[in-house]
Amino acid sequence: MNNMLTLDEVKKFLEIEQQEIEKFIRGGTLHAYKIGGVYIRFRKEEVLSLKYDVLLKKKKAPDAASLGQKSWDFWRFNNFYIISTLVIVALAYWFLRTNVASS
Repeated sequence: MNNMLTLDEVKKFLEIEQQEIEKFIRGGTLHAYKIGGVYIRFRKEEVLSLKYDVLLKKKKAPDAASLGQKSWDFWRFNNFYIISTLVIVALAYWFLRTNVASS
């Protein structure tokens, strides 16, 4: 039984909650073995395979953001600089117009 892991060991190793483990079991991605009529043991090789094949690929794959989302993020992080630039340009335009008109 040296190559079998308990539910708590799998949760700690995969860093996920029990509900996700149950979802993997229902989906057939991870097989649980019954001892005494309860799911309590998992093969270490299957857990390693799940970690590297499924979970690490999910973490590495970035979410595809739409153009609108990218624009909103750009605005949210740079709005101070955008507004400051517009105010400076407007003041420079006003200052140049008033100096040219008075000359």
